[in-house]
Amino acid sequence: MSTIELLAPVGHREGLLAAVTNGADAIYVGGAAFGARKEAAFTNEELIEVIKFSHLHNVKVYVTVNTTIFDQELEALKEYIHFLYLNDVDAIIVQDIGVAHLVKQMYPDFELHFSTQMTLHNTKGVEFAKQFGADRVVVARENTLEEIKAMKQAVDIDLEVFVHGALCVCYSGQCLMSSMIGARSGNRGACAQTCRLPYELVDLSSGETLDSNVGDFLLSPKDLKTIDEIGELIEAGVTSFKIEGRLKKPEYVATVVKAYREAIDQYVETRRVKISKQTHADMDQIFSRGFTKGFLFGDKGLNWMSADRPNHKGILIGEVVNVKGKRVTINLKSPLEVGDGLRFVGLNSKDQGLQVQKMFVKGNDVKLANPGNVDLDAPFPVSKGMKVYKTTSVSLAKRVEVTEKSVPKIDIYGEVSAKLGEPLKIMAWDNDSNMVTVETEEVFETATNTPLSQDRLKQQLEKTGSTAFSFAYININMDEGITMPISIINKIRRELLEKLEKNRTQHHAGRQRREIQPTVSNLDTTTITPQLTVSVRNIKQLQTVLNHNIETIYYKDIKTLKKAVELGAAHGVTIIPQLPRIIDDSEIEQATQIIESLPLQTIMLGEYGMYHALQNKGYTFLTDFAFNTNNVQSIQALKQLGVSQVTLSYEINQKQLRGLVKQSPLPTEMIVYTRIPMMITKHCPVKLLNQQEFCRMCLSTPFGLRDRKNKILPLLRTGNCITEIFNSQHLILIEFLSELQKMGVQSFRLEFTNENETTMTQAIHAYQTALQTGKVDSDWLAQYKNSDDYTKGHYHRGVCI
Repeated sequence: MSTIELLAPVGHREGLLAAVTNGADAIYVGGAAFGARKEAAFTNEELIEVIKFSHLHNVKVYVTVNTTIFDQELEALKEYIHFLYLNDVDAIIVQDIGVAHLVKQMYPDFELHFSTQMTLHNTKGVEFAKQFGADRVVVARENTLEEIKAMKQAVDIDLEVFVHGALCVCYSGQCLMSSMIGARSGNRGACAQTCRLPYELVDLSSGETLDSNVGDFLLSPKDLKTIDEIGELIEAGVTSFKIEGRLKKPEYVATVVKAYREAIDQYVETRRVKISKQTHADMDQIFSRGFTKGFLFGDKGLNWMSADRPNHKGILIGEVVNVKGKRVTINLKSPLEVGDGLRFVGLNSKDQGLQVQKMFVKGNDVKLANPGNVDLDAPFPVSKGMKVYKTTSVSLAKRVEVTEKSVPKIDIYGEVSAKLGEPLKIMAWDNDSNMVTVETEEVFETATNTPLSQDRLKQQLEKTGSTAFSFAYININMDEGITMPISIINKIRRELLEKLEKNRTQHHAGRQRREIQPTVSNLDTTTITPQLTVSVRNIKQLQTVLNHNIETIYYKDIKTLKKAVELGAAHGVTIIPQLPRIIDDSEIEQATQIIESLPLQTIMLGEYGMYHALQNKGYTFLTDFAFNTNNVQSIQALKQLGVSQVTLSYEINQKQLRGLVKQSPLPTEMIVYTRIPMMITKHCPVKLLNQQEFCRMCLSTPFGLRDRKNKILPLLRTGNCITEIFNSQHLILIEFLSELQKMGVQSFRLEFTNENETTMTQAIHAYQTALQTGKVDSDWLAQYKNSDDYTKGHYHRGVCI
């Protein structure tokens, strides 16, 4: 069996103490830049202390560098990689293929983990990761246990799986909703959690809002909890069991890490897991939106979603049975303490919360109330029948609190030689095979007064004080009648402990800085004629486009690709399969068979799995926007993989574009007309409301989500019942085509989503005219602007840096 690792989140010093004390084998942390949780960041100085403390306690440290990177950050990124490597970080977690490429050039021996932000969700994608040089893959939260088993059987690589904590409704690395709404990009560590906001499901054909009897939070998942299934994950070959929560309080880290440590140890020792009711209750209490076993174990719909509430639910402890003015009587089902947090929940009223300051049982002021009636004052309106939830627990917080002083000492063992005329010699070791020896410069002398006793020598050596160590055993071989100054004994003890600490804290001895200048090949753009391409989703859209003198059409529906290629050939048009961002193992096999049966030369890739399936088969590869291409190192990495053209990211702005396109080693394409895809998800809001497993309603009825600002976000089905959520407004960059051409962008794409034939035709004509004459059809553009159906996306504003 492979080594099993419990991986804990750390976003602050207190969380570090909680993780280490409660049994984490490794922690993941982020620095002040390049991490996917900006609010859980350590300075470089703090990181050095985190690494030393963790290594001292035999805990590995993985640092997140899992954001997308812009060119102006590459020099700072290189220095940061130097810093992490030279300060003994055990592994680096990356999203951007350019960062991975850079790390491999700078330090080939630096352990490399591919983040869940890389959207690796199929076996071929994991095979690609291994081939590229990754040591570990953090698989998508959407993967099932069977899919993970298949990955492990096919590829000899460490697999890391989220086992507990918050879930993203969108495939990680593909979410642009927070980015588009408020320029806070999830790909840049600044997610605003727009999935936790209320939405309504709308029938776009009738404008009717569908009633929801499950709640308003149609994109808000429950929290993952798989503690009872740990054994199945171990047997599946999972290496690392990851707990989410770098932004959570230390009490959360302590509670959850301790529980999963117990579960893993139980299974390793007994091949079974039996977690106590108290442990489950503690996990419910510390933080929960309601728990799910996730797609990992087949949960979906209401078993996966927390549609009634987007935040911590707490534990139901009672019901309001009487109200008299501000005085509220609650019938408790479980104990309540002064200091606990409560939430009052009613059917037709806004939830309200309070911290218990005073409470009374039968008129007596009490600190602890057992099951039964208790009275307290509420500073807000409360009505009889309201449910009462305990959201925080004073007793649990006290029970799991960890301080610097409560961190367990590390047991060490010693052999001591104290002989007349010889130095004091000490050999010490720990349970992890670290061993050091020291001896004094001075030698023992014959005592003229009181000799040094063995007990006194032992007493001085055991004074480990504020260090991390404690002698569990010392054997002293000592002559009688000898002496040595206590100050010298204290000095050699300090030297011993310092050497042992250094041995424990240094995991990677001999690392040295390597200076390399990453190479980027040049591209001659002077002879390239700009072209207009079009992307369509189905045969109906294809037939619309075929009549409008478009030479290259990207086609998304693999199942009807054969017919699309035939239609293209009949019209003298090149059809390029535009492969999906999300595709499972069976779909990869089917898609590969279809592609290889057709006279195709060029493929547009949506993810890494299909690249691996089709590489070395003579195809020309283009990459789509899903690769989040923001920097020249990413493009260089893709070029070395055999890619011939890249699609630029939606999150890059005008200034960044100008620099990137100028340096790009590959031709670039930019999407200049579309509804930007905000999310792609395995969750279906339509199914959630109608609660049918195979409803297929989206095939006959168009749906959308209405947000708080009354904007409608269209929903479209793709692949095997995957839902894409699109922006309410069209991205339109027609005014900047001339500027983009001067920058060096070679290809301009119209990416159609749910547009009708007339809308598609008008858009094609407008862009053809603009490219050919340099003139913008102001009347056509005004239709969009006047109907609030227009956005420039990030072209001018960019995302938060």
